[in-house]
Amino acid sequence: MQLKNIFIIGAGNVGSHLAVALAEVVNIVGVYSLNQNSAKELSKELNVPFVSDTSSIPACDLVLVCVNDNSVLEVVKQIPSTFKIAYTSGSIELSSLPEIENIGVFYPLQTFSKSKELNLKEVPFFIEGSNEEFVSELIELASLISLNVSKANSIERKKMHLAAVFVNNFSNHLAFLAKEYLDENNLNWEYLKPLMIETVNKLSEVSPYEGQTGPARRNDTKVIESHLSELSGTTKEIYQVLSTSIINTYQKKND
Repeated sequence: MQLKNIFIIGAGNVGSHLAVALAEVVNIVGVYSLNQNSAKELSKELNVPFVSDTSSIPACDLVLVCVNDNSVLEVVKQIPSTFKIAYTSGSIELSSLPEIENIGVFYPLQTFSKSKELNLKEVPFFIEGSNEEFVSELIELASLISLNVSKANSIERKKMHLAAVFVNNFSNHLAFLAKEYLDENNLNWEYLKPLMIETVNKLSEVSPYEGQTGPARRNDTKVIESHLSELSGTTKEIYQVLSTSIINTYQKKND
């Protein structure tokens, strides 16, 4: 095992989860974050040093950068190029970063929230690197915490990230809109949870195409118009766009 001593930059949702998981299998030598309070909390939880500046990164085998996409380039530039560096972004191309002998991607395709426990063993990790030896080291590291590790180039990773936005970020926002609508009408959001769980569970047995149900799938214009009359603003527009997309999807199949 080459990457035994890891320094973590970023103590947000992703950094916290990865640090806790990696602490079980390697040595975390320290934590740094622009949000010092978060970094101090994580360093206390892991009983590792808190570092207040990137110029004070201790000796380590890997600096793992777990910051938001807008900060990756800035942070990487601050790290001495003598370190091996990997970052966790799904959308930042490796070629857009400075040419460093050992720089790579350690991307977990999952949604992370500090307050929600997560089994990383089931999370897909996508690995890319500046050279094959470093790629092998990152794969070995990821395999210590996940059973699903693959190589992916920047183009493949960006496409996976885009698709993930649809299934996670957009679907979560739709749930938000549904809850907001029910709250406005004094109805219980809890009644929708079994439906959401079954929607996801069904996808393990049938494809999304086969699993589609509802008024747009049936092209039931009467129900759709009734629903639209209940809505307004952006929520109404979203309902209309999605219904049209579903109708068109199944009309194409029947044409």
